[in-house]
Amino acid sequence: MNKFLKLSLTLTSAVVLSGCMSGNMSPKQESALGVQQERKVLSQVKLIRSGRLYNAVRHVGSRIAAVSGRPDFQWRYHLVNNPKTANAFVLPGGKVFVYSGLFKYAANEAELAAVVGHEVAHALRSHGVKSAARQQKAGLIGALLQVGMGVAGINKQTAQSINKVYGQSATLGYIRPYSRQNETAADSIGLMLMAEAGYDPRAALSFWNKFGKQGRQIPEYMSTHPAPASRIANIKSLLPQAMALYKKSKYRRR
Repeated sequence: MNKFLKLSLTLTSAVVLSGCMSGNMSPKQESALGVQQERKVLSQVKLIRSGRLYNAVRHVGSRIAAVSGRPDFQWRYHLVNNPKTANAFVLPGGKVFVYSGLFKYAANEAELAAVVGHEVAHALRSHGVKSAARQQKAGLIGALLQVGMGVAGINKQTAQSINKVYGQSATLGYIRPYSRQNETAADSIGLMLMAEAGYDPRAALSFWNKFGKQGRQIPEYMSTHPAPASRIANIKSLLPQAMALYKKSKYRRR
């Protein structure tokens, strides 16, 4: 079991013990849960707290938080010092973690905004809490409360191992389609958020095109995330709407 999975299971146990697994937690409960989980994560990762990349994460995060419509969330953005990992995830209540390895694909703030907007969207929709409740309802253990961006089919062996642990029929038929719906929703909402925050939404296409080329691919039905082609098609279909928001954004550099 890798370190990240161990961390995921640790975070999950905190929620299971709280007895709040209905997926209908109050904003106050969700915020408290996020703070609790944030402490656990911070105790196990090394952060970058200064420099160009750190400043970019904080700057992009603050602009997207400003248009999120959730001033009650205690938005916090952390840059994890892990150049080998290109990923990001969000905890309930708006605690966003970005891995430094993501900057292999995010060449500028607009491309970073595609990722941050995606994570903020997960927080706004409470996807982590709802997914955990859904997985518990299916009788599965190890529900993951942090929701990452991911890409379909990075590792076929990992997918096979998960199927053995959780049971292929339950996982493929019940959990994974729901997760793909969450990811597509996060892409869609995140695109609008980055546009409203003054970041050119076309940068989402360039980022996801680059990111989607990493790793091996497996069939979309075997993955919790949309296949890269599906993700790109969805973003392209929403670009006219996003561009209209971008052109009206008060944050846009003219």
